[in-house]
Amino acid sequence: MLDLTGVKIVKQAIRTLLAVMMISIWCQLPALREAAWAETVPATEQPEKYRDLDTFVDTVIETQRSLLDISAVTVSIVKDGQTVFAKAYGMADRERQIPATADKSIFWIGSTSKLFTWTSVMQQLERGNLDLDTDVNSYLKTFQIPATFDEPITLRHILTHTAGFEEGVLGFLLNFDPDNVGTIEEAMAKHIPMRINEPGAYASYSNYATALAGLIVQNVSGLPFNEYVKKNIFEPLGMERSTFAAPLPADMLDAKTNGYKREAGVLKPQPYELVTGFSPAGAMATTSVDMAKFMLAHLQNGQFGDLQILKPETAKLMHSVINQPDKRLTGMAHGFYEQRVNGHILIGHGGDISQFHANMMLDKEEQLGIFVSYATETGAEGRSQFISTFYDHYYPEKVEPIIPPTDFNERAGKYAGSYQFWRFNKSTIEKALGLMRGNITVAPTGENTLLISGLGEPRQYVEIGEGLFRQVDGEQKVAFAKNDTGEVQDLYIDSAAVVVATRIPTFEGGLFKAFLPFLSFVIFLTVLVGWIYRRTEYKAMLPGERNAIRLSMGVAAANILFVISMGIVIATYQAKLAEDIPLPFAFALIFPMVAALLTVGVVYSSVKAWREGYWRPGRRIHYSLVAFASVYMTIFYYYWNILGLQYV
Repeated sequence: MLDLTGVKIVKQAIRTLLAVMMISIWCQLPALREAAWAETVPATEQPEKYRDLDTFVDTVIETQRSLLDISAVTVSIVKDGQTVFAKAYGMADRERQIPATADKSIFWIGSTSKLFTWTSVMQQLERGNLDLDTDVNSYLKTFQIPATFDEPITLRHILTHTAGFEEGVLGFLLNFDPDNVGTIEEAMAKHIPMRINEPGAYASYSNYATALAGLIVQNVSGLPFNEYVKKNIFEPLGMERSTFAAPLPADMLDAKTNGYKREAGVLKPQPYELVTGFSPAGAMATTSVDMAKFMLAHLQNGQFGDLQILKPETAKLMHSVINQPDKRLTGMAHGFYEQRVNGHILIGHGGDISQFHANMMLDKEEQLGIFVSYATETGAEGRSQFISTFYDHYYPEKVEPIIPPTDFNERAGKYAGSYQFWRFNKSTIEKALGLMRGNITVAPTGENTLLISGLGEPRQYVEIGEGLFRQVDGEQKVAFAKNDTGEVQDLYIDSAAVVVATRIPTFEGGLFKAFLPFLSFVIFLTVLVGWIYRRTEYKAMLPGERNAIRLSMGVAAANILFVISMGIVIATYQAKLAEDIPLPFAFALIFPMVAALLTVGVVYSSVKAWREGYWRPGRRIHYSLVAFASVYMTIFYYYWNILGLQYV
């Protein structure tokens, strides 16, 4: 779902203080257990290897809650066919002083919901109602996906996020009004994203494609998607506190866990993000006890007790890799993605919405499953950190030192540059979100290694094979791929098979994306400041000179007002921009159009100023710079789809 983590400023503090905090909290566990309002659901006897599991999880979670200011967390762990841990921490409802519990408190799980959609697809596959290599248009009733490329999109592409859709969220992905709930059919027909890549060419994470798969399950099964999952997964597994319904059913409202955000120094409950039309991609709410049952079913190849939600052969197929751009890295299974942790290959899926952050990973070799969900917007760091911390404790692996090849500096330059993930938009104003997105930067160090920034903290990588690199002091791997002309073009990241990075276009580099716009706005500011100091000279100017000044002031004001107004709109509406386009947003887009029209006059006046000798040479040069800045910003707005109302 949305990448709204909001925790980058505490990342370094977390890493440096975690060990100290864990030791401190370990010594204070009795008091912390009482203060946390935690409740543990009875589990079977824990394996000998996990004899300190309760203490360990308590320590990690309370450390994270303290550092990240998290209001509630729920955790479940399964091992060897049994639930060995299920516990919730904190308050489900701070205002009513309701503690979170593992078996009753409902947490949202964001995109971890997708695993249930994929399981539904595989159920319909084994029942003969679906084929992974058939054009998905064959399963759609009221609309068709445009045939942009010769090759059609199939469920195999959708399962691996290689359908080739652009990204899209603005104005339709979320809903905050429970009285205005749309259907999957309506959303899929209305918000078909542009196809920007041939199917199978690149992995690019797609909420639309997943929701489309849910609609296909609905169409071939004859049941509404929510009802299908309830009947075919929730009920057989006894997941009584789980639902895809948005808003929550009446009998679950009292069990919901509130998401919180700190405002004016106080944690305040936030409105729920209802994922309605895109519900198969991220609407599920559940408990950690229910998720333990789902994990056990997949670890046991579809079996849970005497019930079988998938045939063993179907489950094994679902867990097998079908997309692996570089065979030396992890890949995508049928909906599950692989993750490498301390030498173990896990399969699972994380999930993020603004107020909830979840993760579910399975280690089939160890017959181990871990699920976590964190309430509060700062929980993204916690959900990513928990599993690696768990493996560091129970399955530690020593990373052997690695010596760089002595001749790597000679070929390091071909990898240097900036890369971006393929998950972006090309056809609407959402393309402008790329202005705020950080790129992945690869730079030679001069010490026979590469420094890669943008994948968390900057790390050095050592060449260990043709186009293959490993982190100097860790197990993280990356691989580079060449284009048809033999130049390095793409970057694959181990444990991130849902998306591929590629070199950014020249115009999206720092010079054109940041420096020149900044310089242009400095020039615009000088226009306004200059007017304040020289306004007494205005009346003495010739008519042509006054018109030129008016135009330059207009274009400067229009550009500056656009930035100010759009900044206010984004700060005010935030995640609600994914629900609807507010009138102030549309109003702000008037300023670039006005600026573009005035630019014509500024360019004409600049030429006229030199031809007719307006002002002193220095002022004519300054006016020419204003014209340059105006032209550049017009091109800039056009390139980033800001010019015009490109969101409908």
